[in-house]
Amino acid sequence: MKIQKQTGSALIVILVVVMVLSVIGVMAIRSGIIGLSIATNSQAAHIMDQNNDAALFKIEDSSQFGEFLIGTGLFGYPKMESNRDKELVICYRGNSKDFYQFYNASLVYENKSSLISNDKDETNYKKPIVEDIGGAERSGFCQIGDGKHDYVSGRSAAMTQIAVRVSSVAVDGNEPFSHYQEGTDTETGKLDEAVRLVVTTTTLMPVLSSQSEDTVNGCMENLSYVDEASSLETVSECLSRNAIPYKTQVSEYSLGQFIKKVKDVGASL
Repeated sequence: MKIQKQTGSALIVILVVVMVLSVIGVMAIRSGIIGLSIATNSQAAHIMDQNNDAALFKIEDSSQFGEFLIGTGLFGYPKMESNRDKELVICYRGNSKDFYQFYNASLVYENKSSLISNDKDETNYKKPIVEDIGGAERSGFCQIGDGKHDYVSGRSAAMTQIAVRVSSVAVDGNEPFSHYQEGTDTETGKLDEAVRLVVTTTTLMPVLSSQSEDTVNGCMENLSYVDEASSLETVSECLSRNAIPYKTQVSEYSLGQFIKKVKDVGASL
């Protein structure tokens, strides 16, 4: 019996084939994961856009204007002279019967002479002043944690926070007094002062973030807008710095009274 000497070439070929198949498999898995991530990001962006739009639809509901314009209303409170540089903040809670409740709102503003240090943040960013005007602590801000129901829907995936302020400066592209009624005078016409109302909606999805509850909650307790000279962070800046998925939408409205002729009444003999 003749014994043939084995060279091991078959084993090498098999190992090469296995390695090639393994590389192809890994590439296929990576491609699938990337595709899933893209689909997830696209779906998340769509959900956040929808929630921002839904909040603005509530703001623009003309049937609610009467309640919004009273002294404690969503528009009336920021319009007060003492609140002009402050933001009225509410959380759009889907399980709540009423869209706006004064006792579930907070007032947030910058006090340049007395800034509160943020103990939750290791980078020691400054925090604005918060007034819990409704009585409950931090009731106006969307928060996550045990017992919190601040999500827009029962899926507990996205939450939307709304900040309303009266702008005291003209924005780019708008001429001074452009938001005033044409052909009227606030003194002789006896009209309420026309103001520019700025509404900022911020929707985030904490479920897609690995950040702690304290970090997410701390970001939501910031202002939606600060000027360039401010040392404060905005809500968007904080969420972006901590890689928390979010979308922000800003809408501006001219708030004032308008004169309208209903009909001419003539006398007849």
